[in-house]
Amino acid sequence: MKRKAIYALGIGITTAAVMILVVARVTAPSDTGSTREEPVDSPESSNDFEGIDIAIENVTAERDQDNEVNIQIQFRAFNPNESTVILEAITYNVFANNTRIVSGDIGEKLEGFVASQESVFPIISNGTITLKDSHHLPQGELAAKNLEEMLTGQARYTINGTYSYKQTSSIQAIGADRDFELTFQ
Repeated sequence: MKRKAIYALGIGITTAAVMILVVARVTAPSDTGSTREEPVDSPESSNDFEGIDIAIENVTAERDQDNEVNIQIQFRAFNPNESTVILEAITYNVFANNTRIVSGDIGEKLEGFVASQESVFPIISNGTITLKDSHHLPQGELAAKNLEEMLTGQARYTINGTYSYKQTSSIQAIGADRDFELTFQ
């Protein structure tokens, strides 16, 4: 009989403790009330996110010591936003005088939280970064006229592709893939 009384007392104390915790939690002031204020000009409350401005700084073609052609492409990325933006990747095609000469990728799109951030490029507010890529052109791939114009700096280049970015300075992440088409001569 003593054993049943001890069990009943233990259950009673446990029930009372749970009730006290529940009542205390229900009557405590909530931090999700309607009195919370957010600054109007904060990036979190603004929908004025502009993306990134991508431009071509330089495209050069040179012969190496083996008489083969190397092409170098130099992009400039500007962040006009008030917060840091992560440029994940640029995927592009380079045309010289309307003939595709090379395709390439700079960086790597992030997939989830596990992905390495080794090949992404943070750009601070109103900051600019320069990204370079180079390719070896196999001999005989280009018409002689295009090759000569490229090597003498006379070629007109068109670069098109897609860039991917993310902005995560607020609770909500903003990101997109945007197409571009640029010219360089």
